[in-house]
Amino acid sequence: MEQVIGNHIRVWMHGPGRIPRKLLAWICLAAGLSQVLPPCQAADESLEYQVKAAFLLNFTKFVEWPPTAFETAESPIAICILGDDPFGSALDRMVSGEAVNGRSIAVQRIKRDPPPKSCQVLFVERTERDLPKLLAEAGHGVLTVGEGEGFMRSGGMIAFVIENRRVRFDIHQTTAENSGLKLSSKLLSVAKMVEK
Repeated sequence: MEQVIGNHIRVWMHGPGRIPRKLLAWICLAAGLSQVLPPCQAADESLEYQVKAAFLLNFTKFVEWPPTAFETAESPIAICILGDDPFGSALDRMVSGEAVNGRSIAVQRIKRDPPPKSCQVLFVERTERDLPKLLAEAGHGVLTVGEGEGFMRSGGMIAFVIENRRVRFDIHQTTAENSGLKLSSKLLSVAKMVEK
């Protein structure tokens, strides 16, 4: 089945709602390197979370962590999913074999607040309770990512939002910087909104 991604790119779907992971990552990464928002359509929930998984991987390429965010110089960049996992196996497939600045990428699924230095990206599932407290305790050097406009009001750094059936994201730059993270200007330029 053929899926139109934006006005010019056509992607052949493999199975129901599945974009080949390398192609999807390339589309979103290429869009992140340009001044244009990635026109990734959220046609259904499965495709929506494949797109979000690609974004999570690509966020790691546009964020600089303080050295103190890692246990050792060889520690991987850990993307942790707190709560129910909406990605299924899509995120695992996406990060398989990937590395950023010499660090491999690992995925962890956790049910409670992570220990210090165990997560560099923390995706918080939208039904988690007491979100402001959880985000305040996430720790220095942890990029917090969630869904919906209320996520940043609760203290999150990057919030996925759906606009015109497209996956986009907002960034709270000051919250990220206060946690010791440096966000690339390329990442900031493709955000729907940047709060300072």
